Amino acid sequence: MKEETRIMIAFALALLVIILFSITPKKQPVQVKKESVPAPVSAPAVEKQNQSGIPAEFEVSNNQIKFENQLYKGAIDLLGGKIVSFSLKNYIRPGEKTFDFFQKGNTLLDTVEGETQQLVYRLSPESKDGFYVLQARRNDIEFEKSIKIAPDRYLWNVEIQQKNLANKTAISPETNIILGSVTLNRKHPEDASIDFLVMNGGKPYKFNVARQMKEKISGNVCVVRTRYQMYYFKVDTPVEFNVENVASKVVWGFKVPSSQFSTGQTKKISGDFYIGPSDYFVARSEISDMRIFGTGFFVSMGRLIFHVLNSIHRVIPNWGLAIIILTILIKIIFFPLTRSSLKSMKQLQKLRPYLQDVQKKYKDNPQMLQREMMNLYKEYKINPFGGCLPMLVQIPIFVGFFLALRNSIFLRGSKFIFWIKDLSLPDTIATIGSIPINILPVLMFASSFLQQKMTPSVEQSQKFMNVMLPLMMLVLFYNFSSGLLLYWVTMNLAGLVEQYYIYKIAKK
Repeated sequence: MKEETRIMIAFALALLVIILFSITPKKQPVQVKKESVPAPVSAPAVEKQNQSGIPAEFEVSNNQIKFENQLYKGAIDLLGGKIVSFSLKNYIRPGEKTFDFFQKGNTLLDTVEGETQQLVYRLSPESKDGFYVLQARRNDIEFEKSIKIAPDRYLWNVEIQQKNLANKTAISPETNIILGSVTLNRKHPEDASIDFLVMNGGKPYKFNVARQMKEKISGNVCVVRTRYQMYYFKVDTPVEFNVENVASKVVWGFKVPSSQFSTGQTKKISGDFYIGPSDYFVARSEISDMRIFGTGFFVSMGRLIFHVLNSIHRVIPNWGLAIIILTILIKIIFFPLTRSSLKSMKQLQKLRPYLQDVQKKYKDNPQMLQREMMNLYKEYKINPFGGCLPMLVQIPIFVGFFLALRNSIFLRGSKFIFWIKDLSLPDTIATIGSIPINILPVLMFASSFLQQKMTPSVEQSQKFMNVMLPLMMLVLFYNFSSGLLLYWVTMNLAGLVEQYYIYKIAKK
């Protein structure tokens, strides 16, 4: 179950309980290391091939060119002219040396269906620091890939060119350009699912790799996103993008159609290629189309909240403390609504005996029952929905906060205090067999339970819900990241203080 689904279930359950309470009586220049290039040697390329003819795995040679800038580093294999490794230097978790992208899948590899060998490329003399020109020949057609890497950006400029070198007409076969591949891994939530979409000016077309096996879509933009990683490829003219899922191995790219070339004729495809964090606040300066990051009210609310969170982090450079401070600020802002909600519940509790009498008296007359109950609410100046309306107002804030924290790459590898060493992972302190022992979910359960105990007494069925709701949230949230749970626990603890204060004042 996706975390977004769990979040919405949790809020729905919380809102259900509140309704029951209320309506019932109740950035250095690029450094390049060029390795010596041995003589070209053909090598078998395809170890495994899927149904469409797009190879899923390829041999990797030692004939590689290293590239590096201040944000990332990687390697280009001249066998196939493909990128075989790419890793970020930032957002590193404890125990990691680098943040490897897309399981080191092949990128910018060209293949022809039915061929059993990869082209062997050479590094052109035109190449220089941050600019790589790879050249290879397939019969009379020269293939050339130009890759330009900026010193402090994730966005590359890529050009793929074909040229007829013969003194006669030549035909280039249909070619697949592999943009990437990833194996879906259910044991690791970050690799458990991917978002794949293609755009061509209009509404983005989304492909569900979990339900569909393969698809071909014409467009000029292809985007593949996981929780923290993203490929973005935008070409000047539309091409046929394709994606295929075979045994949880997802491969995507586009097709260059077969063409006839006259003597000396050249054809090329050029565009922008982003490979980097999928975080909106990282990529927005390099990618202009914001639709790829999602749209909607909750998404916009999440971005606004993260703006505030980031401002706090600039002053207090600890993401855990920033989350706690922002949560407390939100509770303070909504304190008047919370106080109104709790007072409404308390008033409903006092009114319970009168409501029960009315229910017994008019149990066979629903219309009269409703009228008399509303008269009681009016006489005692009680809003029967006073307990749930404040929660409805706060839900966009809560959901937005969750979405902002869940997808934020800034939390990856960020230490808080004590046992919480990575806010993007569960706060596991030990493992019993295969069961992780996480502290924050237990604190969330305990604080939620205490909050329910402090609410005005209700009927037995509602008391049962007061126990079941924290238990269900414990199960749903048990393996959530510690950053998300830190927010929830802080919110619960602040709520306990609110309730104690309000009830204490009410007694006086």
